[in-house]
Amino acid sequence: MTLAEAFRTPRAYTWPASSRVALHAFTYLFPISVLAAAVLQPWEDPKLLFFDVIVSAEVARECCSVAYGFVSQLGILVWTTTAASCLFGGLVMAMNGSSKDLFSFAITAGLLTGWLGIDDAFLLHEKVFPAVGIPQFVVLIVYCLTTLLYLIASWKILVRSDLVLLAAAGSAFVASVAIDVVLKTPNWVVLEDSFKFFGICCWASFHISTMLRLMTIDKPRHE
Repeated sequence: MTLAEAFRTPRAYTWPASSRVALHAFTYLFPISVLAAAVLQPWEDPKLLFFDVIVSAEVARECCSVAYGFVSQLGILVWTTTAASCLFGGLVMAMNGSSKDLFSFAITAGLLTGWLGIDDAFLLHEKVFPAVGIPQFVVLIVYCLTTLLYLIASWKILVRSDLVLLAAAGSAFVASVAIDVVLKTPNWVVLEDSFKFFGICCWASFHISTMLRLMTIDKPRHE
């Protein structure tokens, strides 16, 4: 199948229209509601809810609050849930004798998502790698290239899936990284991490919904 043929192929891995509308509504409204609550709540400086927990504890006037790092921690949970869903889906596909393309998509998506979650949890590209002499921009370039390789390797699945969600995730991640690299100031953390959290939710919605759809329509093959 060529790329042009794939784009002309019906979106076999998307949900019916009514389900897709509900999926998109939840995908966008959930992060927007969480972010609005974090910004508008009157008890803590909103920045403290967006910083990593340790960073919030370091910069806060008083330590500590259970609200510190709320958005950051919630994002890590979403990363983890997505990675687990993809890897479990890959295991089920392997047991069902699914095609290599479907299995490869599930496993690579799970591993990439899992690593991004680990990076987010332990501040790898922000603290750890720079501490051992690897500049942050080098790590970000490697992440971008790795994601690009994933997209290329999985293009047959992706072009038949809900690309709007994937495009929304990518756009939000690009905006977040641009703010981080260009502005390089914690004063913009709310905007930067808002884009990142929105992107994480869109990424999660795309992969979890696609995995569910694949497992629904892909029938086991038995000899």
